[in-house]
Amino acid sequence: MEMTDILPAEGWAKLEQDIYERYGVSAHAHTAAGAPFTGRELWGNRLCPRLRQNKSAGTSICAVVNQAVRTESRQESKTVITDCDAGFMLIAVPVIVEGEFIGMLGGCGGLCDGAEPESFLLEKTAGFSEDLVTELCSDMRQYTAEEAQEIARYIEDRVAEVVRNYEAGRK
Repeated sequence: MEMTDILPAEGWAKLEQDIYERYGVSAHAHTAAGAPFTGRELWGNRLCPRLRQNKSAGTSICAVVNQAVRTESRQESKTVITDCDAGFMLIAVPVIVEGEFIGMLGGCGGLCDGAEPESFLLEKTAGFSEDLVTELCSDMRQYTAEEAQEIARYIEDRVAEVVRNYEAGRK
């Protein structure tokens, strides 16, 4: 079963847009294999799109944390709230249908509870100077742990609604 079996890619894209507009995070839906599939890129800050343009940085930071949270959310069947190696908040909600993990919906890209960007790591992986990191993160949104939990609950509720609608349509 795939994410698009329970909701078309356009529906997942609308959920990404809603999360982005509501909370200002870079919202994303991924397949069980970890691939984004909506074709949409919504950035909650100015640093992450620059980071993603650098293939080695995107691989060593974004891909690593996405694989880790995918594994954890799949094994534990629960939402994961963590930080990536660059220091940015990441929330991943598993999409589980009839006991099968089929993907994730989540958001990332802010700083949580006073965290700061990992300038040294960004310099080493992406070649960004500390001044560039400071400039690109100067307007990055700060979230409290409570706000991260609120975002996670909202995404959980939306995922539950999608799964309920899918299951009701199968009866």
